[in-house]
Amino acid sequence: MMPKRVAALLLVFAIICPPQVAVHGHCTRAQKQAIIIHCASYIHRDKPTDAPQPWSRCCRTVREVPGMDMDCIVKLLKLVEQEAFGKRIRDLEVLCVVYSPPPSPHHNHQVVVQTDAAFIPDGV
Repeated sequence: MMPKRVAALLLVFAIICPPQVAVHGHCTRAQKQAIIIHCASYIHRDKPTDAPQPWSRCCRTVREVPGMDMDCIVKLLKLVEQEAFGKRIRDLEVLCVVYSPPPSPHHNHQVVVQTDAAFIPDGV
């Protein structure tokens, strides 16, 4: 009788408690280091003057992180680094997005060529 109760209790805990994952999301320490290096001029300044441009090495590095998940990168930082640079690193997720331009308003227009005999000039 006792093993059935233990098994039932373990089953209840397995259902109620979500699995604890040891890693921080799906980003790597190498990606964290690359962002710290390539985005240093933005994240390490007290008052950064210019945001990184979407085509910059910084933003290309940000886009290499799956889903551009900067929360994952911040979680890999030490607590002191999180307090100092966390907000700016999270801002990179928005600053480095590359938007595709809207379609041209003339894109769907088609040219109609009429080959009616009434429009063909004489002598042709």
